[in-house]
Amino acid sequence: MRDLNLDALMGDVGFFHERNPKRMVRRYRSEYFHPSRLAWGWMPAHPALFLRKEVLQRVGLFKTDYRIAGDFEFIVRVFHGHALRYRHFSEVLVKMQTGGASTSGWRAKIRLNLEVLRACRENGL
Repeated sequence: MRDLNLDALMGDVGFFHERNPKRMVRRYRSEYFHPSRLAWGWMPAHPALFLRKEVLQRVGLFKTDYRIAGDFEFIVRVFHGHALRYRHFSEVLVKMQTGGASTSGWRAKIRLNLEVLRACRENGL
């Protein structure tokens, strides 16, 4: 896909377990993303999201006062209220290991949901 008029290009992320990095156990697909789904906590796979420099200059960088949902808050700032030209590229562009802060137990799930709610409120969503 070669479209020079895009603001954003998003691909998919493949997850693997530490013991078998060659076997993908989950694929996070961004193809069904739409900005209207942000209010439900749905976002594209941010590690496979490429943005024009102008978009970053307009919205700024990740906020460091979020412990788990900084990626979600950033995506809200990028897509909410802006008519971005974006496309999905149906390929795994990033491979990453399973695990992480948001999946480390019930306390992490509660913190994640509270931070998602905070991100929505702070950004008028």
